[in-house]
Amino acid sequence: MSHQILLLLTVLTPGLAASQNQDKVPCKMVDKEVSCQGLGLLQVPSVLPLDTEALDLSGNQLQSVLTSPLGSYTALRRLDLNTNEINFLQPGVFQALPHLEHLSLAHNRLAMGPAPSAGGLGPLPHMVSLDLSGNSLYSGLVERLLGEAPGLRSLSLAENSLTRLTRHTFRGAPALERLDLHSNVLMDIEDGAFEALPRLTLLNLSRNSLTCISDFSLPQLRVLDLSCNSIEAFQTALEPQAEYQLAWLDLRENKLLRFPDLAALPRLVYLNVSNNLIRLPAGPLQGAEGIHAPSEGWSALPLPSPSRNSSTQPLSQLLTLDLSYNEIELVPDGFLGHLASLRVLNLSRNCLRAFKARHAGSLPCLVLLDLSHNALEALELGPGALGSLRTLFLQGNALRDLPPHTFSSLASLQRLNLQGNQVSPCEAPGEPGPSGCVAFSGISSLRVLSLVDNKLEMLGAGAFLHTPLTELDLSANPGLDVLALQGNGLAVLQVDLPCFSCLKRLNLAENRLSHLPAWTQAVSLEVLDLRNNSFSLLPGSAMGGLEPSLRRLYLQGNPLSCCGNGWLAAQLHRGRVDVDATQDLICRFGSQEEVALSHVRPEDCEKGGLKNVNLIIILAFTLVFAILLTTLATCCCIRRQKFNQQYKA
Repeated sequence: MSHQILLLLTVLTPGLAASQNQDKVPCKMVDKEVSCQGLGLLQVPSVLPLDTEALDLSGNQLQSVLTSPLGSYTALRRLDLNTNEINFLQPGVFQALPHLEHLSLAHNRLAMGPAPSAGGLGPLPHMVSLDLSGNSLYSGLVERLLGEAPGLRSLSLAENSLTRLTRHTFRGAPALERLDLHSNVLMDIEDGAFEALPRLTLLNLSRNSLTCISDFSLPQLRVLDLSCNSIEAFQTALEPQAEYQLAWLDLRENKLLRFPDLAALPRLVYLNVSNNLIRLPAGPLQGAEGIHAPSEGWSALPLPSPSRNSSTQPLSQLLTLDLSYNEIELVPDGFLGHLASLRVLNLSRNCLRAFKARHAGSLPCLVLLDLSHNALEALELGPGALGSLRTLFLQGNALRDLPPHTFSSLASLQRLNLQGNQVSPCEAPGEPGPSGCVAFSGISSLRVLSLVDNKLEMLGAGAFLHTPLTELDLSANPGLDVLALQGNGLAVLQVDLPCFSCLKRLNLAENRLSHLPAWTQAVSLEVLDLRNNSFSLLPGSAMGGLEPSLRRLYLQGNPLSCCGNGWLAAQLHRGRVDVDATQDLICRFGSQEEVALSHVRPEDCEKGGLKNVNLIIILAFTLVFAILLTTLATCCCIRRQKFNQQYKA
């Protein structure tokens, strides 16, 4: 008998210990919200307040969810059970929670446990959102789990193993508005699978195995993500029951061979068809009277008709169009003509050889145009076209011999990247320039310009005259022999000058520069013009690499300091560098006294330094004396108060 009692105690002791430990669960409680996240729990705590409305049990080790003790928390509205090891749900466990609105069972093992009974999780009359993602669920199991949830508005079945959607998959959730099915293996969607969802506005089908979308007929849908599938064609229903509301369509990373037929989607504002196999037709597009046949590999968009409201035209409200990473060789005339609202156009990483926007009023709202990494040899931008364009990316092309005023007509241009082309800037207006040069002077809006790796050999004076650049990048032009940036109002020089190993003449006069990049290695620079800038010091640490080659240095009109310019003084005394041959340089002691730099002796600066040291000592002595006087006065005051108190007593 005693042996049996001992055995019983052995079995019960771990359970009692677990119960005692459970009573001491360190959950965080704020108002009626309880967080037991990541505490290593094996079961739902039974000692929480009964009026708890939100309970977070995510990141634990629960394997089953039972009616007891969970059913005692009848006030629950939000329950988070994600990232556990749950493979068993007791039938009716959530029916005991009459107010439950939000439930997450994401990232568990629901597919590993016993098959749920008919009705699955339901009925869930008040459920608003349900997350079943990451459970390896297959199609038949999903239908059994969903049950009846007449008020469910948001459902996530992402990261599961669904292969097919049928007419019955969502029949228990007719009020769905948001449905996430990304990262499954969907290959087939039965006709009418979404017909039971009249309120559906957001549908995510990305990262599946879909090959074709034909007869798309969800007029109420506003957001559709079909990215990362194997879709070869996208086609809307010929006669939709109502006007389509679709505003956001993502078809990137598919296998589209032609631009999709979007004539029935007048409200589209975002369209991404990047990373496909799209080619556009070589011939001009026809108007609304004649449309190219699908057999030509193109589903043409009709041009606006004066008799129709422009807001109902295809893509007339489109704001963003991404066509990057395709096989487009030519943008046909008329393709972009009706995109009156477009603000962002990305045509990068294609096979374009030419781009034209010649007509006044073309793309009037476009702010950013990306034509980078194509094979562009021709660029025609007519006056009045692209009137709102602020950013133009042209890097990685083959542009050369452009019309001189190619960019001058872009009234709002602020950022221009021409890296990796062969564009040569013209000199100041009226000055002769190299054949095929492009004018950058007088572009009053341009702030950032990159001419990296353009095989520049010369940059003439006034190339950027009256162009208020704040950033200019001329790096990776090793053959540059003459560089003139005179009179451009530059305060900071964003040019890695030491990289120009062949540079012999550098003109930076009449700017607002106060610092230069450090020349630490020998270069070929012979003439450096820094007149009328803001230089006070030219430290040897920055100028040392110039000593072997520099022959002439112009520094007139700078607020040079008489002291601290040891490198400059050494050049004057050695006579190796001709410094402002026309007249002697003027420098300043402090901010007042002006003398000729050649007359400054080392001891003059030492005296100045000694004066500064003496001044510091005097100030320090004055401060210490003031502190002592204040302390003495305070002590006297305190003693006087004590004496008065004793006298009164």
